[in-house]
Amino acid sequence: MTRAVERGELPAGTDPVRVLSTLAAPIHFQLLVTGEPVDERTADQSAAVTLAAARAGALT
Repeated sequence: MTRAVERGELPAGTDPVRVLSTLAAPIHFQLLVTGEPVDERTADQSAAVTLAAARAGALT
């Protein structure tokens, strides 16, 4: 994550714990709350949403 900030891919102050929490939350929700299977689409969507939020500065 530090290198991504240094390269300008993520804003300074991006919080790695918040990034991981945002990434894991939808997967955790599906597994434990809805009981739906987690597939590649779920993982890809979680990663895309997390990256968009981090790039927008929402995870600082």
